[in-house]
Amino acid sequence: MENKIETSAPSITSSSMLVEYNASVWTGRKQDKNASTELELVKKTDPNVASVHKKLLGNCPELKAIQQFVGNARNQHYAMTLPWSDMGMRLLPTATFFRYKQHMTNLEQEFHNLVNTFFDIYEDAVVNAQTLLGDLYHPDNYPPAHVLQSKFSWRMSFVPLPTSGDFRVDMGNEQEKSLREDYDKHYNSMFGKAIDNMMQKLVVYLKNVSERLDYSNDEDKKVFRDTLTTNVTGMLEDLLVPMSNQDARLQALTRQLSDTFQGISPDALREDDRLRQNTKQSVDDAINSIKSLGW
Repeated sequence: MENKIETSAPSITSSSMLVEYNASVWTGRKQDKNASTELELVKKTDPNVASVHKKLLGNCPELKAIQQFVGNARNQHYAMTLPWSDMGMRLLPTATFFRYKQHMTNLEQEFHNLVNTFFDIYEDAVVNAQTLLGDLYHPDNYPPAHVLQSKFSWRMSFVPLPTSGDFRVDMGNEQEKSLREDYDKHYNSMFGKAIDNMMQKLVVYLKNVSERLDYSNDEDKKVFRDTLTTNVTGMLEDLLVPMSNQDARLQALTRQLSDTFQGISPDALREDDRLRQNTKQSVDDAINSIKSLGW
């Protein structure tokens, strides 16, 4: 349920912007219709119920590295932004713009390095594919390198959030006023949904911390990765702190979480029983605070 944030469209537009990130990678897969038909005949199936999709380069490690990298980059983009529209644009706090842009630019350079590495071995991989695929190999499935390069792309774009003052319409004052009010309500609603999404994700992270720090007895000791705490501190740095100026409740929660996780390392939590117990209690208090606020 949407938890209403008391803010205004001008404050949102001055403290946030929209960002769109897209990366594309060649799948390296293709359906073989002839092989699919042969499979249906051999297995005696109805038409169009089975299909053969080929890995054109087999398990090419260079291509797989790019695909995995792009997936991880997309996750990092999501972690540093909030959902905004169904068109792919996401909300980025202005305070984190430079850190986000630098981080994503570094990732872009690494992406291009991986793509260059792939094309260094592409021709040899195509030759090797003849052995891997046997009768499934068809040379027409392999575009020249200069053509295939268009399948790899990385794009980022930043757009300011428009305000109701951006309306340029020729109509009566009352109609224009009504449009501006509807516009502000729309942006407040979308901002509220973005904050709801952030808080729901935060609660998941905090509950995971609480569960992993629950050492009721030695048998209950749970192994946890460093991301147990870095997921929370990363959200604090990238989203909660920059967005907290929009609402007093967010400010109080941000201070509470900052006090809880400041200076705490995953190794210290593993080794110090008292610190672990105190941190779990503080995390549980934070979860209860979020629930009391309606999230």
